[in-house]
Amino acid sequence: MDSTRVLLGIFAHPDDESFGPGATLARYAAEGAAVHVVIATDGIAGSVEDPSHLAEHDSLAQVRSAELSRAAVALGVTSIWSMPYRDSGMAGSPDNDHPDALIRQPLAHTVNEVLGYIERLRPQVIVTHDPFGGYGHPDHIRCCEATTEAFSIARKRAEQGRYGSWQGPQKLYYTAFPRGLMRLFVRAMPLFGRDPTAFGRNRDINLVEISQYESPVHARIYVGAHQEAKLRASQAHASQYGGGPGWAVMMPSALRRRVFDYDRFTRAYPPPNGKLESDLFAGVVP
Repeated sequence: MDSTRVLLGIFAHPDDESFGPGATLARYAAEGAAVHVVIATDGIAGSVEDPSHLAEHDSLAQVRSAELSRAAVALGVTSIWSMPYRDSGMAGSPDNDHPDALIRQPLAHTVNEVLGYIERLRPQVIVTHDPFGGYGHPDHIRCCEATTEAFSIARKRAEQGRYGSWQGPQKLYYTAFPRGLMRLFVRAMPLFGRDPTAFGRNRDINLVEISQYESPVHARIYVGAHQEAKLRASQAHASQYGGGPGWAVMMPSALRRRVFDYDRFTRAYPPPNGKLESDLFAGVVP
């Protein structure tokens, strides 16, 4: 293992690490970097179409935890950490009001917890959700807020020399998806009898609205050789997978390659310099 490179992913739910930048995590793990993942909630607000997934567990939270462990193996990550919060559910759902929901916790408290993981694991690079929350999920947004603030605090502490030889986290990225491709997909969905305003298993995701949010792409990471690892990790989340991303199957093969052979990120820190990066560790000092 290349112990000089450490990547930390901070995500809201079990499966976000796989369905999102899973191929990027797998790539850097395969290259020998230490790749750590922190999951903020138990994922209990996720729906389960097949009750058989609950047969060997007392709760959906246990199912999601077991699936996360299997996904971690598929991705080859170094460690998985779980924060003690409840899935807040989509905006407007009753889960929002549960006292243990992530979004009900004081932001300063969550920031302090994330900061603790940063200081324990000592990454140079951190990846988390974008400020819009991908598809507007409140937990994704809160993860972004907490991670961004914790990163800032860690940077200040490093500049004050409080970490000794460790220079603190050097780069912060948000996951990104090219909205031009999203808008193309939205236009194509009705041709296949799909409603882009009622997407997802619960039909509670409005892709038309999401496609209006622009997430600039500052890093484009080739992950074509690691799509199989991402697929295995995604399949490990069987209670949420539902047989696979059927929307992707609708895409022409050339478009699928264009979308999935690369993971895309917005560079939140340091400020982007106008150059498109091909390596999240570019410019990092060991």
